[in-house]
Amino acid sequence: MDQHPTTPAPGEPTTDRVKGIFSRIAPEYDRFNALSSLGMDRLWRRAAVRLARPRPSDRVLDLAAGTGDLTITMARRGKPAYVLSTDFVPEMLEIGREKVAELEGRSEVEFAVVDAQDLPFDDATFNIVTVGFGVRNLPDRTANFREVHRVLMPGGRYVILEFSRPPFKPFRALYHFYLKTVIPALGGALTRDRASFDYLNESILAFPSQLALAAELHAAGFSSVTWRNLTFGIVAVHVAVK
Repeated sequence: MDQHPTTPAPGEPTTDRVKGIFSRIAPEYDRFNALSSLGMDRLWRRAAVRLARPRPSDRVLDLAAGTGDLTITMARRGKPAYVLSTDFVPEMLEIGREKVAELEGRSEVEFAVVDAQDLPFDDATFNIVTVGFGVRNLPDRTANFREVHRVLMPGGRYVILEFSRPPFKPFRALYHFYLKTVIPALGGALTRDRASFDYLNESILAFPSQLALAAELHAAGFSSVTWRNLTFGIVAVHVAVK
């Protein structure tokens, strides 16, 4: 019997692959996001915060927070009492810490290295859990959904901002061409690591449609799941209620 480990598929997330990619590209990650989205990434994060509907007393957990942009948007625009910014790649979180050091506002912001698939928190700890462009990089989405459901308070919301599938086929074809050509070329030019951006492109193409992701969240026990397409469905915001 062949005991050698199999090579993961082009867009398949594994723990080693994801940690390796994001630790390498961390210094250029913010610049890549801004350039590749033509600045739209800021509007997408603002939309996610609006749909999260944070209240002044809320406790928010931001998963796969990376360099902290969604954490910062939540603190600045949502103004909850507390935001815990987490990721399992320390190199990304360190950049987030530096950015948040300049943040002024009412929200208390803390950081922790956390695996989104195995949350070290008690049941019913948070009012809102968010994740921006991180769910598709989780090797076990089912474990993440189960854990988020557990740590949310009754009536709490899981807000997922993620690349998705444009419903209009001609636009989807154009978008997929952009993913396959421009994204790896731009990422490679910024970081000299084109292979990492080939993976990111493939991970977007392999990710479930809006309806399929909603079905996964329902199966995890969420009572209500809605989504809103942004920029013709390039990204979508799912809101799952416990």
